[in-house]
Amino acid sequence: MLGDTHTLRLRDGRDLAYCEFGAADGHPVFYAHGSPGSRLEGAMYHEKAAEYGFRLIATDRPGFGQSTLKPGRRLLDYPDDIVELADYLELERFGVIGHSGGGAHTTVCGYAIPDRLSFNMPIAGYSNFGEFPEAVALLNTKADRMSVGLSSKHPRLFASLFGLMALSVKYTPNAYYKAVSKAGNETDQEICSDPTFKALLIADQREAMVQGGEGVAIDAAIHYLDWGFRLQDIAAKVIVLHGSDDPIVTPRFAEHLAENIPNCELNMLDGLGHLFPWNHQDLIFQTASAEL
Repeated sequence: MLGDTHTLRLRDGRDLAYCEFGAADGHPVFYAHGSPGSRLEGAMYHEKAAEYGFRLIATDRPGFGQSTLKPGRRLLDYPDDIVELADYLELERFGVIGHSGGGAHTTVCGYAIPDRLSFNMPIAGYSNFGEFPEAVALLNTKADRMSVGLSSKHPRLFASLFGLMALSVKYTPNAYYKAVSKAGNETDQEICSDPTFKALLIADQREAMVQGGEGVAIDAAIHYLDWGFRLQDIAAKVIVLHGSDDPIVTPRFAEHLAENIPNCELNMLDGLGHLFPWNHQDLIFQTASAEL
């Protein structure tokens, strides 16, 4: 049934967990959650995905939720997992959407599997740190900027910080949620005042870190590495959505994508912050529909 958790045993022996939302017979779309995040994040799109005729398939990346940890993974491992799941589900062509930490995972699909994509839509995501010298300086806080060096020089200490985050969301969810809200802009804080959003986000974050913080740490660290190719080598069209007032992932990352990807459509959303997918789903699915 829609919303149930399914698990695929991958060829390398790992488990890949996923949930389906929206229209069961709709156009397939693989959704990449934020970091931290989980397959449960897809639930917020269920009604609008169904309305617009999309079958949303939300996976847990390795080490999140119910998917097996994969030490040393790269961003380019994500398209491989999606293709294996798509083949299992007998889906030849599909869209890809990803928010925040899922944005870069979505963007790299445009390089790795362009022939399988009906559309590619990273939302409020990062660009390739390997070809963007100012990227580290653009991270949101001093702690974020320090974590770049920490992730490579002291990976165990870096992972332990995410272990503390996992304990926080498990035992002090209201304090954790307050910190999430405080990090956003005015429009983000308005979204965070919605009790339905709060319940969904806390459930999503708890599930994201049910295995602890190691998978989250790996996911964060790979964003700081070179993607393994140049943005100019992305063959697929990439449609970028980003809030112009996003304090968590600065809009400069979206601009860098648009400046370097040959076929990139940048939609800068005036005054919006990081969490706008919660209440701008018509825009997301209308934009996707126009590509079919």
